[in-house]
Amino acid sequence: MFEYPNVKRAATHWYHDHTLGMTRLNVYAGPAGFYLLRGGPEGDDAVLDARSGAGAILPGPAPREGDAFPPNKTYFEIPVAIQDRSFNSDGSLFYPDSRTFFDGVAGPYIPETDIAPAWNPEFFGNAIMVNGNTWPFQVVEQRRYRYRVLNGCNSRFLILDFGAIDRVDVWQIGSEGGFLAAPVHLSATAGNRLLLAPAERADLIVDFTGVPPGSYVLGNVGPDEPFGGGIPGVDFPLADPASTCSIMRFDVVPATGPEPSTPPELLALPAVATLPGPTVTRELALIELMSEYFDEVPAEARIGTIANGILTPLRWEDAVTENPAVGATEIWEYFNTTEDAHPMHIHEASFQVVNRQNITVDSEQGSVALSPGSVPQQLEPGERGWKDTVIAYPGQVTRVQLTFATAGQYVHHCHIVEHEDNEMMRPYRIGPVQPGQPGAWPAGGSGRGAALAYSS
Repeated sequence: MFEYPNVKRAATHWYHDHTLGMTRLNVYAGPAGFYLLRGGPEGDDAVLDARSGAGAILPGPAPREGDAFPPNKTYFEIPVAIQDRSFNSDGSLFYPDSRTFFDGVAGPYIPETDIAPAWNPEFFGNAIMVNGNTWPFQVVEQRRYRYRVLNGCNSRFLILDFGAIDRVDVWQIGSEGGFLAAPVHLSATAGNRLLLAPAERADLIVDFTGVPPGSYVLGNVGPDEPFGGGIPGVDFPLADPASTCSIMRFDVVPATGPEPSTPPELLALPAVATLPGPTVTRELALIELMSEYFDEVPAEARIGTIANGILTPLRWEDAVTENPAVGATEIWEYFNTTEDAHPMHIHEASFQVVNRQNITVDSEQGSVALSPGSVPQQLEPGERGWKDTVIAYPGQVTRVQLTFATAGQYVHHCHIVEHEDNEMMRPYRIGPVQPGQPGAWPAGGSGRGAALAYSS
């Protein structure tokens, strides 16, 4: 029996299968959904109208339990789960069953080599789904809508592009852990675009008030390949213009009534609390191990530790190396020594992003250091709040600060689920070992054979 006390702050949470070694397959098959928490001192009722100090009105209503199906009312707050899939000619889901799909490596596989036969380092579907539908559309009035957006893709980074929607106005008011410190005007500051890594969420207000009636497409300018940062169309090719460049269509119609919600620029969001000063800083490494048998072929992705600049890659079954005390506040530093960005997700404890800084990797020595003369970089506006997933860019250290409140054993991992399944996930423990928690693995239970039993 599991109990979920729902004591976290109001936010756009989600749930999905987490079976060890086959998360990528089960999430791809469908078990995933929203888990929206409301109320509390940092919930919707704490959002004020800056003009009067009275409670603000956010776009609504949202779907609720007990609503008639099909719905008999118009919703103005809508959860939006974006995923990519591929389909066989009979409509069934396609997912590769061999490593040959990714890079043509046809074996030999484990135990003759270090390549797992059924693990692909990433997977990108050729069709976009929204809430389980391909090529979806929504009829929207010339009003404001609140969208709780989730990137539920296995590996794909999305860059949502509202630019083709004439005169639309887009604001971000929240991320994974709740409301931001202040509304972020994406139309004015980000070119009507929003980057979302796998597992990241965004609480958006999309204002269709001034959009002329007609049909418009929400685009995607993220790549159909691993993402490493940069400018769309310059540093990486755009998504396929015939398929994955389109998220959904909006059919805009005249409003059937007045707009009751508070203009997003006038929203006073709940203050983001300042965390206590950290007592510990932990250096963690993101590492891609290349095959010892095949040229330029990745074998595993791992999380490791760093001591005096030296990298130590760790497997899932290695002993816990992160054991914060209950109530402790720490800074975790993710040094990304790979060529790709990784969305790092920490279970149980929401965090605040501190900064990023350039690093220098010495692959020959297996070491890493801050780049000479580098300085910490400012956060993106949409990162100035509570989060549970952060993009760790290649060639940088990404720092997050978090307080650990609940004793227990948890995990942190890359949310590219193909990476998580082989081996970019590690256990961590808050507080002392408790009854039923795994400690060190028993003799004979570790080593490559045990590690790869679940990665294939």
